[in-house]
Amino acid sequence: MKRIYLNKYSIAAVLFLAAAAALITLALNIYFSEFIVAAFVISAMALAMTGIFILTFSGGEPVDPRLVGLLPAQGCISLCRIASDLDINGRAYFLPRRVTGETRVMQFNPVSTYKGGEVPAQTSFPKTGPAGLVTIPSGNPLVQELRKRNALVIPDNEDQLAQLLREATGEIFDFAPRVSASWNKSTVTIIFHRYRFIAGCQYIAQESPGCCTRNPCPACSLCGVLIAEGTNKVISLDECSISASKQDVIMIYSVVPSP
Repeated sequence: MKRIYLNKYSIAAVLFLAAAAALITLALNIYFSEFIVAAFVISAMALAMTGIFILTFSGGEPVDPRLVGLLPAQGCISLCRIASDLDINGRAYFLPRRVTGETRVMQFNPVSTYKGGEVPAQTSFPKTGPAGLVTIPSGNPLVQELRKRNALVIPDNEDQLAQLLREATGEIFDFAPRVSASWNKSTVTIIFHRYRFIAGCQYIAQESPGCCTRNPCPACSLCGVLIAEGTNKVISLDECSISASKQDVIMIYSVVPSP
């Protein structure tokens, strides 16, 4: 059976219609003068028309955010397990184009820790340079969407880059009602306040702790890609956790010093 989800506008419309029905019931069952009855009926009609108008133009959520959050979860977990079976246990590093020679930012998971150096990205397992796994970041489709529809320009200024992160994730993609991003020396902290798709984060954290920093979902990956391209430096995802309220997602990225 399909479950119906009402947004705040639909709920308001239902309340208007209920108030209209209550006024009509009062007018029909309690003795009032004709003037008061007429006032009740007119008020009820106004409430009913307003409720119908709001209900008509207040479509519900097209997809349950909980289900959307769960979509990438198993893919993230599966790739982490494959990497672990290959003894690749390093966290995710976002490599700018100058490091790989590619036309986009790439994700690199070293065997243990990445200490710098060029990483050939023609194959998933580079034959030279640091040992590890090279993949296209899961946030790449979102970056391409920003380029096509929003004429994406990535600034190299830290404050402007933080503003871009807030606008891209909070206003354009609407991951959360509020997104904060702040720099502290060589680290940037991003918080998705009341993250809409947190069900996926909770599932990943329960099934495979540490997977979020090793193979981040598209939302966290998008932030890493934008930071790496804006700074033109290697960026590591040091932390990705759920707040104590279980509503926020906290991400900490670090700029990796050049060797």
